[in-house]
Amino acid sequence: MKANRFVAGILVVVVLFAGALPAQAAPRKKKEKKPPQPIEIVADEMYFSDKTGELFARGNVIITQEKSKIFADIVRGNDKQKELWVDGKAKLIDPLTNITGVRIRYNYDAKFGSMENIKGKCGDDFVSGSNIHFENGKYTAYNATTTGCPAKKTPDYRVTARKVVIWPQDKMIAYDAKVWIKNFVIYTTPVYQKSLKDDDDEEFPSFGYQDPDGYWIKQRFHFPLTDSWSALTDLAYYTNTGFKPTFELRKSDKDYSFRISYGDYSSVAATSDQIFGGGINNTINWVKKTPEFLFEWHDKPLGNLPWKYRFSALIGQWTDSAKTSWHHDYLLYFTRNPIYLDKSKTWTWSNGVGLQQLRESFDGSVQNSYRYNTMLSKRISPRVTVWTAYNYTNNNTSAFAYNSISVGQEWVNGIYIQLDKKTGFAYSNSHDITNGRTFENYYTIYRNMHCWNTYFQYQEKAKRWIWNLTVVRF
Repeated sequence: MKANRFVAGILVVVVLFAGALPAQAAPRKKKEKKPPQPIEIVADEMYFSDKTGELFARGNVIITQEKSKIFADIVRGNDKQKELWVDGKAKLIDPLTNITGVRIRYNYDAKFGSMENIKGKCGDDFVSGSNIHFENGKYTAYNATTTGCPAKKTPDYRVTARKVVIWPQDKMIAYDAKVWIKNFVIYTTPVYQKSLKDDDDEEFPSFGYQDPDGYWIKQRFHFPLTDSWSALTDLAYYTNTGFKPTFELRKSDKDYSFRISYGDYSSVAATSDQIFGGGINNTINWVKKTPEFLFEWHDKPLGNLPWKYRFSALIGQWTDSAKTSWHHDYLLYFTRNPIYLDKSKTWTWSNGVGLQQLRESFDGSVQNSYRYNTMLSKRISPRVTVWTAYNYTNNNTSAFAYNSISVGQEWVNGIYIQLDKKTGFAYSNSHDITNGRTFENYYTIYRNMHCWNTYFQYQEKAKRWIWNLTVVRF
């Protein structure tokens, strides 16, 4: 049979990665199988034998299933053997993946396949390797390199490994891994694990400056213990305050997380991801945790309402320069889905409300607080955004200055201007309504330097400079 278009339900999983590379790892619980979705094959020439099951397509071959496509010059297959293969080059494109390679072999009954000399992008990460195996929502690349830096030659930073297992937009585990900056190996580790759910790239050193601690350098080491448990250590050195290491044992789950922390921790006010809200202490405060236990229940929808809730419970032995106490912090917080006040969504209104209780063993104190936060932002143009916010805490007295809220009633106004493609400027004013004074003025310059992000911030009232340099994923 010869045709230029072929639609089949029996070849539902022929699309190479459609079932092999979803947005997250395959679920642990068994679910009912969905009825197979048909695929469509379009080619200049197409042959299929009902008797032998042989399939042959040549010339501008496109295999489509839902949002996934494979592009190749020649595709062969056999329905009786449940196999598909491409000897030459092929490209896969779907919402999360854009990978090229050669010599595809795929058994769509076992849902297992392989591909050689792969190169491309999966999620925010660039991946290359000598060969790759894929099945059940993950792919395993051998002699592989991964990076978030889109360099044509040697990336500014990368991870190389004998074997890398990736669940796109979930996590990555590398075996016999080396972490590089340019052509220098920063460190090696037998097993390395990294979350791909956010922009956490702290496997590479970060650098900075903050008054009064001075210049600092920090390196994170991440050691996976099981699929959900991992150990981490952040080795930080400050020129003025010295060596400040921290150690953590973490359990990560879809619905919750648990963490045990030990070491020296500092609170830095109004960093790049905090200036839009404000409300926190504008001084650098240190506390030693020996240890601290933290349980967090992640955001969950509140029934059918446009609200979400989260809960956290923290118990830890905290020590600062004046005291030691078993510190208890319980928080239940509700956030509403953003409210857009115009059709083009340039006006956004955000709201949150919560209850918090703090307990201290050193004086037996119990503090109950009510919080309310609201912010209205306006995108004036693609380059300019302004916002105003009100933050209320009815009882902000705290025994520890670390991560405390200094302003009970705060009015924040700010503006962000994208000066050019790589440079942005933000100004934010925090006004103490109760005392009728300016609490702080924050001036921040952001700069993208190819595969690195940096920002400089000046806090006018505290007369403090903060600088941070980290890698960025694209």
